Amino acid sequence: MVKKRNSIVRVTVYCLIIVFLIAIINLQINMNTLKETLEKQDEQIIALEDDIAEYKIILSQEKDADYYERRARELNYHFRDEIIFYNDFAE
Repeated sequence: MVKKRNSIVRVTVYCLIIVFLIAIINLQINMNTLKETLEKQDEQIIALEDDIAEYKIILSQEKDADYYERRARELNYHFRDEIIFYNDFAE
């Protein structure tokens, strides 16, 4: 009887150890994925802060004719009488 009880306790302890090991491995995997997503989000935050700084600089610039012409060129607008040349050789 004592030997039977002793073997039941051993099997139970081994099962608990296996369950705990599986739980620890699962937690480590989840932790690694969370660290990766945190790093990606930190990179996104830095990129967005750079964009905000750039937009603040753009907003603080003086709004004169040169500014509007430069913005129009960035948006691919041009004057009516302007001749536009395209460089197809660069591709």
